[in-house]
Amino acid sequence: MTAAPVDIAQRATPCGPADGEPDVRHRRRGAALEQAIHEAVVAELTEIGYAGFTIESVAARAHTGKASIYRRWPTKQQLVVDSMCAKFGETFNLLDGLQNSTTTTRDALLHLGQRMNAMISEVGEAFRAAACEISRDAELAEAFEDQVACPKRTAMVELLERGVARGEVRPEAACELYAEILPSMITARIIVQNRDISDEYLVQVVDDVVMPLIRA
Repeated sequence: MTAAPVDIAQRATPCGPADGEPDVRHRRRGAALEQAIHEAVVAELTEIGYAGFTIESVAARAHTGKASIYRRWPTKQQLVVDSMCAKFGETFNLLDGLQNSTTTTRDALLHLGQRMNAMISEVGEAFRAAACEISRDAELAEAFEDQVACPKRTAMVELLERGVARGEVRPEAACELYAEILPSMITARIIVQNRDISDEYLVQVVDDVVMPLIRA
């Protein structure tokens, strides 16, 4: 008796993707892919730090290929800094809603400090891992300056200039020197000291340190 022919398609065993290729079942595109990559970057920095950070590990975690990452970010440094900014999200636009006529300079500084605290705390370990490498990685330092530090200083100077126009800040204080005080204290407490920041601490910094130095 001749055996019935075997349907090869029915007996085929599903197999996963080839080594190094993303599983199509998890493949994302567009904004969803970029979000997955940003989240993978933060997770990798948090878990293994900057020294052990690789594009390959990010691609594996985000279920994508290295080529998808390199098309968007030519260097590791650009990927790291852009991911930090993306995770900051809306909080990175520090002055949103703080320039209405009823908000005093003191209250604007306090709200800005709260936003910065939330922004940095959200990616604290990842931010710390990257920040510790800035002095040793010139390209990372340049990207960080262009995309993080410079916009932060600009926002602070704009807030102080607004205070001058309102008669609440002396003109000499509307400069980068004074603009660095609040952000530096927040960054030092979170990144260097690894301590949480409470609203009470922010009130103390604004009322007892910043305002006495800038008040008209």
